[in-house]
Amino acid sequence: MIVLLTGDDQHAIQEQLNQYKAEIDSQWLTLCYHRFPADHLDRAISVARTRSLTGGKKLVIIENCHLKQWGDTELETLQQLVQVPEFTILVFVATTVDKRLKIYKHLVKYAKFFEFPLIPPWRNDLIEKAISTQAKKIKLVLSKNAVEYLAEAIGNDMTRAPTELRKLYIYGKGRQLELAEVKELVPCQTQNSLQLASAIRQGESNQVLHLLDDLLSRSEPLMVIVATLLTQFRTWLWVKSAIVSGVKKDSELAQLCSISNPNRIYYLRQEVANTSINALAKAVTMVLDLEMSIKRGAESKDLLLIILSVSRLFKLT
Repeated sequence: MIVLLTGDDQHAIQEQLNQYKAEIDSQWLTLCYHRFPADHLDRAISVARTRSLTGGKKLVIIENCHLKQWGDTELETLQQLVQVPEFTILVFVATTVDKRLKIYKHLVKYAKFFEFPLIPPWRNDLIEKAISTQAKKIKLVLSKNAVEYLAEAIGNDMTRAPTELRKLYIYGKGRQLELAEVKELVPCQTQNSLQLASAIRQGESNQVLHLLDDLLSRSEPLMVIVATLLTQFRTWLWVKSAIVSGVKKDSELAQLCSISNPNRIYYLRQEVANTSINALAKAVTMVLDLEMSIKRGAESKDLLLIILSVSRLFKLT
C-alpha cells in the first residue's frame, strides 16, 4: 500500500502514522520500520521495494516531502513505485501539495491520498467536537462548560490537546470534571491576536486590555500582533465593502476578498453584520499607522493607546 499524507495538522498525521506502525509485529520493528528524510528518496524506495524478511508488513515513511522541489530525477525514481510489494506500507508525508504538478499526478496514480487540515481557529464548534472526541477516546468525562473552556484555552492546537486531556484524566480518576477544576489545571494560552481583533471590533475595552496584557506578558512580538490585526481588519473591510456594494454569493465574496476557504464567509458575514464600514476603514488606517510607528521604534505603551482608540471607534457606532 502506498499513501500520501498532507496537511498542517501534525498531530493527526502522527496518529495516522502510529496506526500504520501498529500493524507491524512489535518484535520486528527494527527490521520492518524505517523513516527517511525526503532527500534520501532513492534509499527509501529501494528499502520499500525489498520484501520484508519476516514475511509480514513493513513500514517505510518518507518525511517532509516538498514535491515542488522534486524534478526529473525524483520522477524517474518514482517510476519504481509499481514494484513496491503488497505488504509494504510506503508513506509520503508532505505539509502541502500542488495538485497541478506532474510529480503529484504520477504519485497519486499509485498512492491513496489523505488530507489533514488544521481546524480553523474561528471554528469553535469543530474544536469543541475534536476535544470531545479525544476525551471520549481516553474515557475522560467533562461537563459541557469544561469542553467549551478547553476549546478556548487550547484553540486549534491539536498537538497540545492530548497532553492536557491526559493530565485531566489522571486527575479526575473516572469522575466528571467541572469548569472550575479544568480552569485550575489548564491555563488559557490561546488569547491570541485574532481574539484581540474580535474584542476591538466589538468595542470591548476591558477585554482588549486583558487580551493585550496576556499577549505582551507572553512576549508576543509587537509586529506579529499588529500584522494579525491588520490582516483581520482588512478582511472585514473587504467583506463589508463587497456586501454593501451588492455582492451576494459566497463564492463571489470569497474570490473578491481573496479568501481561500469559502466556508469562512458564513462567519465573516456574521462578524461584520452590525459593524460600520466607516469604522472599519478608519481602523485599517490607524493600524497601518501603528505598523509604521512600530517599525520606527514605537513601544508597547504606544500599541496600547492606539488599540484602545481603535476599539472606541466601534463602541461609538
